[in-house]
Amino acid sequence: MQFMPATARGYGIDPYDPTQAVDAAGKMLSGLAAKYDGDWQKALAGYNWGGGNVDKAVRKYGDNWLAHAPTETKNYIRKILG
Repeated sequence: MQFMPATARGYGIDPYDPTQAVDAAGKMLSGLAAKYDGDWQKALAGYNWGGGNVDKAVRKYGDNWLAHAPTETKNYIRKILG
């Protein structure tokens, strides 16, 4: 699991410690799944692209938000959800 420095600080972890990073990633994904009412596309996009970016895309594009996400994020979601 990779964390940007500010996100790692927010979770109070050392991002180079695999145990801490995996634990924080689980907490982060759980929080994102709750935020997006179990919508795993949005939760995974939030993990990869950032929740603020997902929220902006949903506000601007509605149900078509994913079409406007970065290719990396679209590929990430496809890789995990199939």
